[in-house]
Amino acid sequence: MSATATTQSLGRSRAAVTATFAAHALVAGSVGPWIPRLKAESHLDAAGLGLALTGYAVGLVLGTRLAGPALRWAGGRRVVRGGIPLFAAGLAALPYAEGLSALTAAFAALGLASGLLDVAMNTEVVAVEQRFDRRIMSTMHGTWSVAMLAGAVLAAAALAAGISIRVALPLVAALLVAGSFPILRWLPSPHEARSEPPEATAPVGGRSRTGRVFLLCLVGFGAFLTEGVAAEWSAVYLNESVGTNLATAGLGVVAFSVGMTISRFAADRLSLRFDPAVLVRVGTTVAAVALITAVVVNEAIVTMAALIIIGLSIGPAVPLAFRSAGSLVLGPGRTALGLVVTAGYVGSIVGPLTVGFTADQLGLRTAFAIPAATCLLAAIGAGALREERTPGT
Repeated sequence: MSATATTQSLGRSRAAVTATFAAHALVAGSVGPWIPRLKAESHLDAAGLGLALTGYAVGLVLGTRLAGPALRWAGGRRVVRGGIPLFAAGLAALPYAEGLSALTAAFAALGLASGLLDVAMNTEVVAVEQRFDRRIMSTMHGTWSVAMLAGAVLAAAALAAGISIRVALPLVAALLVAGSFPILRWLPSPHEARSEPPEATAPVGGRSRTGRVFLLCLVGFGAFLTEGVAAEWSAVYLNESVGTNLATAGLGVVAFSVGMTISRFAADRLSLRFDPAVLVRVGTTVAAVALITAVVVNEAIVTMAALIIIGLSIGPAVPLAFRSAGSLVLGPGRTALGLVVTAGYVGSIVGPLTVGFTADQLGLRTAFAIPAATCLLAAIGAGALREERTPGT
């Protein structure tokens, strides 16, 4: 293949995975602002809404576990091209699910499609990276962060304009499918990703494959848990523990999100210069120190600065762990990616719940020791990301 053809093929493949990540994030971002409306139209109390949202969490984890067999059977390209319309259909169906049982089932279906698609789209990024010897995983996750914010903004605008949920969500779903589907044909075919069938990955640094998988799961679990706590509890912490007003408290989530997005757009380049294991170990350790400092000092300006630092520090951990997991071949057609994604989602579910229960008993300041501890666990697991570099690379 000529240099021009290679550049064109890379550009198309990159556009395809970017469209996939953007579509996934826009759906995810569109749901949150509409949840109060879904709660009201289904006549649910807070406990009922909690049960319905549990359906999403269960579906999410199940989807990541079903992804492995689906990828072996159909390949990443087909799973993504089928998963985007499935995910969009789940979004469009939400307004028509009335009552606890129906809404729980609808959220479970949406979660299942989300988890399945998440593993598949990250698998496709690994395929693009391996084919073209380019690092784009972290940039794709940065794109996801920006697109999720865009989805939330669009949903909030639709709410402010008084648009019916039964019009807004199906319209978003239809536009996403129409806009992304033509680009998805550029996803790499299975025969394009590798010239030869992959062999099981050799141990790195004396660790067995099982040991590496466990450590990568530890990184995914710790990073996702910290992200979940920062997204769901930082505003509550600023308001109730630090004493800021609600408007200022809401800026905590923005501060964390901005820091994380910036670091993800930079992490691909940084991982060329520094060992990813070092980046993740230093980043998760700094995040733990920032969390502890915020809790000890308990002042608004310090907490805001800490949230920015946490976002900057922990942002690269997930995409770098996913890259390593996607390159860790466990057998024919099997990598560690699905397991690490599952571990991450479990962390994102368990973290906010555990912080909530602990806060009820011991207070929020004590509860924030949980994400600080899991950051340190992720730092311990970071050695699994170490790359075997050859001279000149």
